[in-house]
Amino acid sequence: MDMKKLNFDKAKVEYEKQIEGLRNGGKPLLVTIILTFLVMIAVCLAVFFGSVQGKEQVMVPNVIGKDLTTALLLLQKNELYAKIQLRYTDLPGNENTILEQDPKASSIIKAYQRVTITVDRGVALDHLEDYVGQDISNVRSRLQLLFSSEASNVNVMAPVYTKDSSEAGTILAQYPDAGTIITPPMNIRFVVSSGNQTEKVTVPNVEGNTIAQVLRAMPSAKVVFDFTSHIASESEKAGTVTSQSSADKEVEAFSHIPVDIAIAAVTEESTNVSGIFTYDAPEYPYAVPMQLDVRDSEGNITSQVQFVHPGKTVTVPFTAKKESTLIFSILGEEKTRQIVQ
Repeated sequence: MDMKKLNFDKAKVEYEKQIEGLRNGGKPLLVTIILTFLVMIAVCLAVFFGSVQGKEQVMVPNVIGKDLTTALLLLQKNELYAKIQLRYTDLPGNENTILEQDPKASSIIKAYQRVTITVDRGVALDHLEDYVGQDISNVRSRLQLLFSSEASNVNVMAPVYTKDSSEAGTILAQYPDAGTIITPPMNIRFVVSSGNQTEKVTVPNVEGNTIAQVLRAMPSAKVVFDFTSHIASESEKAGTVTSQSSADKEVEAFSHIPVDIAIAAVTEESTNVSGIFTYDAPEYPYAVPMQLDVRDSEGNITSQVQFVHPGKTVTVPFTAKKESTLIFSILGEEKTRQIVQ
């Protein structure tokens, strides 16, 4: 019994000592915790106010009435970015002029913010104007601005250049003609003076290509492919190019490039026929738009290829079903039809 009491007394004394120790050292510990907490609050406040203050503030310049290029440079100078919106107006000659801006001029905003500017897209066109004699760069910029939306489906094609006494860049001809009603889908083409310089182009390499691949290459190839064909041998794949001249070489634009294609022999069992369509056209002073379409037995018309050609003998490879009709047009005017047999 005395032993138990002794152990209890010793435990009680030890407990009282620990309590006394906490009383003596607890105050500095509490102060340390409070100071740490205050430092954390100070750091958080510093970060918060730093983020609120953010980037330096700048004044929005007045860009209304200025042309688009000048407006963009002014915004860039003030460390601001432009968000461009387009709008048609009834003000001739006011294209590319800034009509509105948001935020307004003299507003104070943070640097590197976006300023919405509304740009005059010009007078809405329902027909093509006469662009002959104008500079191709100016006309191209205006038309691309007018028809920039994906829904417009009006394409300004790469110009065809030709040697001429006119200043380089002068439009010599346009297709379709001035006054043509704009009815999408529409491709607009220009013949442009290269001055006294003759345009040089690289001949695309079509050897080994299928007829479909050749047709896809023709619209952008500024050369005249003179197509011929022969019945494919056992070692040749029908419907592919077996030979061509000047592949990957630089030549004058619309130089004649011989291309030979192996085609399958037509039999009674054949459903599709490959061949070379040929037409003797007038010789034109410039390369003009031409098109070969196919109409099937149900009357559905699909485009085989659209390309430009200076005239005389025109050759185009094709693959079509028997009894379908090839329709050939120049400058949008149908010239001839041919039954596929």
